[in-house]
Amino acid sequence: MPFPPLPTQIKCPRCNTSFVAQVHTVIDVGQEPELKEQFLRGQVNYVQCPQCGGGGLLSTALVYHDPQKELLITYVPPEMNMSADQQEKLVGGLVNAIMNELPAEGRKAYFLQPKAALTIDSLYDTILEADGISKEALEAQRAKLKLINILLAAVEDDKTLDKLVEEHRSEFSYEFFLILSDAIEAHEADGHGERAKALQSLREKLLQRVTPAMPTASPKGATYDELIELLRKAQGGSDWRTTIAINRPRLDYGFFQALTAKIEAAQSANDNETAQKLTELRQKILDELDSQDKRIREAQDSASLLIMELSEAQDLEAAVRQHSEEINEIFISLLVRYQEAAKARNDSARAQKLGKILDTAINVIEEKLPPEVRLINKLLRAEHPEGTNAVLEEHRGLLNEAFLAIYDKYIADLEQARDKDLAEHLKAVRGQIAAKMSILRA
Repeated sequence: MPFPPLPTQIKCPRCNTSFVAQVHTVIDVGQEPELKEQFLRGQVNYVQCPQCGGGGLLSTALVYHDPQKELLITYVPPEMNMSADQQEKLVGGLVNAIMNELPAEGRKAYFLQPKAALTIDSLYDTILEADGISKEALEAQRAKLKLINILLAAVEDDKTLDKLVEEHRSEFSYEFFLILSDAIEAHEADGHGERAKALQSLREKLLQRVTPAMPTASPKGATYDELIELLRKAQGGSDWRTTIAINRPRLDYGFFQALTAKIEAAQSANDNETAQKLTELRQKILDELDSQDKRIREAQDSASLLIMELSEAQDLEAAVRQHSEEINEIFISLLVRYQEAAKARNDSARAQKLGKILDTAINVIEEKLPPEVRLINKLLRAEHPEGTNAVLEEHRGLLNEAFLAIYDKYIADLEQARDKDLAEHLKAVRGQIAAKMSILRA
């Protein structure tokens, strides 16, 4: 049976108000699978003062148990100042409580050697590493969460926020805003309304100051030179992996011939700097393709089964939402490859079905982004003027001066990045936006 949280008397360190909070000392995801995601999101043992609204994670001892992965982790915060004997007695009691709930066959050898986490971050790492997530990926995500907290502390101080934005401008990636949106949804779902509102305010202020770089697909009919330029701009960015996955069908023998020709032309012109940069780009593309091939091979069975399941789904959108945690760049890359194979066999029905799965998956992923950014992204993919007009009609409610300010900033960033085609596309669409806003005002 599940281990219920314990009612615990808490005193707010900010205003000294006493209140009762529900505190988990056992996280048993075999009994309550939903606790795993809540715990990793920082929702378990998060308390908020009813008087002043201050909140945070409680520092408390706990034991994490995942019987499927045979994972048993103990954690006692150093600030509890417990002796070794006290820790052993406390942890031993919690471990015994878990064992007592298991049948005899479930009491396996790993219970004799539980892993001890020295910090809450190392506890999270151990759980996620058991899921196959690398330390590098964990450190990158933790850095984004740390930045969110730093920015949140300055959300009401525009001068300080402006300074922080300039210091960290290069870190405001597509993934950063996905994590920020995830945090908002998590706090809303857990009833932490004040925290969610503060994060929403932060997101709005950030979008007034920066434009997140979106993973970019080469335009239909783009030349190899244009694709090389697109990848050159994406190189080193946080969206590099996804950009390669999206453009993978174009990264064929002809592409590498064109890239090699540019390298040789630069060498012949004694432009060693350009030749070196293009050589590095070629190697990074090859390394990423090799890396994706390896991950695809490792995940191919599960991804293929998921594609088959989605192909047969009566309600595709509902099925995609159900499996949203499994949709990543590996899934997208494999789906694109299957679609291209279907086209090569002139199997238009299967290619169309796979294309619909791909579009639905991308739409579900983009839902985590702010609505203004989602709309701009849709406009970037739509044909002008008919396609963009249909998109704008569908999202008339977003067309206001605040959206236009974000839109203009996006155009300016594209021009600064010398992405002329996309900037011109959005400039053409701007006239449609202005016209529709005029109608709305009338």
